[in-house]
Amino acid sequence: MLAWGAIAVGGTGCKSSEKVEPKLVEQGTPFDRGPKPKPPPDPNDPLRNPAYETPRGRDGDQVSDERIDAVLAEAAGHAKIGDVAQQRNALRECANKTPPSARCDGQMGLSMIEAKNRRAAALYYLVEAAAVDDPKASAELYAKIGEQLRRYGKLVEATVAFERAIARDEAAEYLFALGQVLSLQPEHLAEGADRIAQARAKDDRIEWLHDEAVLRGQIPVREQAVAALELFRAYIERANADGQPAEKLPTPPDRLEGRMAELEILAKQYATQAEWDAAKAKAKAEAEADPAPETPPS
Repeated sequence: MLAWGAIAVGGTGCKSSEKVEPKLVEQGTPFDRGPKPKPPPDPNDPLRNPAYETPRGRDGDQVSDERIDAVLAEAAGHAKIGDVAQQRNALRECANKTPPSARCDGQMGLSMIEAKNRRAAALYYLVEAAAVDDPKASAELYAKIGEQLRRYGKLVEATVAFERAIARDEAAEYLFALGQVLSLQPEHLAEGADRIAQARAKDDRIEWLHDEAVLRGQIPVREQAVAALELFRAYIERANADGQPAEKLPTPPDRLEGRMAELEILAKQYATQAEWDAAKAKAKAEAEADPAPETPPS
């Protein structure tokens, strides 16, 4: 009895040399099923973030032409005193409706475009406005739309907007702006230079002369290189005659010597326009005759 008691006491008094690490026990409930997956954004959710989400699409029927005129007049009154919030509230009556009004959509987009927290929505309205040839929309409105679309990289839509502006008023500023937008699209460099030339025919600014020369010098065609040289020479002659300080010119004349020497060499090496067009036509015909194989779906 005493022996067993001693063993029992000794057994219960033994301590393990192993250290027990504490464990974090998360509180939970028997109803916990883990985190729920986030559903995809609802396109019909009215609480959309205009900074990066566009409106859900056209919302309702358009009001009458008379009502559109009244809404635009009211919105213009709010804009005149700087009340942009009320301007937008007024425009909601005719913006984003069916059929679309370029005047309403355009003014809505322009009222938002400077606000970073409304940038996506603003571009939506401006793109929609550019797509509509509204007989009542002015050249000035389409030009403003085109400028903002160009500013934010919507070059194709900006091109359309400026073309609509020019269809209403072939002002030199609109022609030059279209030339600028086209020049940002490599496949339209020559067309951009031609538009700037049209602008210069109406208002021969030395800055536009310089820009046309730069554009033509980027086109790898003999006639364009020769034209660029002639334009650069005319630019230098005018710059020296005007006596403007070098810092006020797009490029100081003495910095063009190297570029002009390069163009003189390139002009002799480039293909002519006829040769260039023939090569492009041949390449296109070969591509159509032997199209690239389609990539099989993964």
